[in-house]
Amino acid sequence: MGVIKKIWGVKYSLLKTEQTEIDLLYLEEDSCCSIHSHKHKINRFVLLSGHVQIKSDLGDYDLEINEPFDVSEGVVHQFVIFEPSIMIELAYVEEGYIDPQDIVRKVQGGKFINEKFLTLDQLKMDDRLEL
Repeated sequence: MGVIKKIWGVKYSLLKTEQTEIDLLYLEEDSCCSIHSHKHKINRFVLLSGHVQIKSDLGDYDLEINEPFDVSEGVVHQFVIFEPSIMIELAYVEEGYIDPQDIVRKVQGGKFINEKFLTLDQLKMDDRLEL
């Protein structure tokens, strides 16, 4: 299936239907996805190895290995990676189909370099991006 390089690692698409997407994520240390929400999509994260925290409107949660963690539609969230990690992301909708434009980004994802957070655009401008 499809492979997509992201600022936070690599996303391997395992299954994609109109209502469901299952991805295997290889996550890079000291990086994070964007701060975002989804209008209709629900996310379920299952950490297989490593250390990942989900930050959300509802608080921060350190994922436990093999313990599912759900983020409902409309909830602003972000995953932050503290060490190399592997995670499964299951995304689904209860009605209709998954819309690629469903995401509402507030802040870009990026990397922590020397304890300073740099967004994807800042890394591109500084010519530090290795995608």
